[in-house]
Amino acid sequence: MKKLLVFLFLLAGATSISKAQVSVGMNFQNTRNFITVGTDPDKDFFFDGRLGLGEELGLELVGGYNFVQKSEVNAYFGLGLGLFDHYHPRRDRYYDDTYFAIPFGVLIKPFSSKKFGFLIEAAPIFYNDYGSYLRGGIGFKYTFR
Repeated sequence: MKKLLVFLFLLAGATSISKAQVSVGMNFQNTRNFITVGTDPDKDFFFDGRLGLGEELGLELVGGYNFVQKSEVNAYFGLGLGLFDHYHPRRDRYYDDTYFAIPFGVLIKPFSSKKFGFLIEAAPIFYNDYGSYLRGGIGFKYTFR
């Protein structure tokens, strides 16, 4: 965990120096938490790489489209692919599994700089053999400009 924090601070410093439009954030979902690194969330199309934390580590890749773009709020939907070890309680074991997600959410930017925002997101999750469920949560995102 300590190495991960050092890596994130180095990444934040490097993107700040390079003047790149990169976003970083945390999503607190009902199933797992994510550390996110992505492109500028104020563009029409944006991408996020999400590192899932908890008992099961994994990766989720999301591409999104902003269908509402204002200075104070963005509303979006997208498509995602998740790569996780999945625990199936009825079979009492872990399985390597992929899933598809259709996230939709709102990024609210209440401060004057518009670099920091609060995120509300929900996503139906579709697993191959394990059924589907609705994931939801909140988070925050900071964009380096």
